[in-house]
Amino acid sequence: MEVVITPGPIRPLRPQAVAVVGSAKDSIGEVFNPEDCAIAYGRDSNGNITTETATDGANSWVKTYTWVAGVLTAESKWVRQ
Repeated sequence: MEVVITPGPIRPLRPQAVAVVGSAKDSIGEVFNPEDCAIAYGRDSNGNITTETATDGANSWVKTYTWVAGVLTAESKWVRQ
């Protein structure tokens, strides 16, 4: 086997961000996976989901949904409790 070395640009190696499927960042930048948590939903009188609470047994995170006239208008980030 012959090895040919081709010179190229020299650049520093930079670590790449790694995203885990299903993972999310919470309000303090920590990564967690809501799919690994127990999930509870809060609903308004129209049946719209207003809060989503994820709990892993040690920590809890809450995401808030805002509805106007039956239309979802905002979704918060996960907030660690």
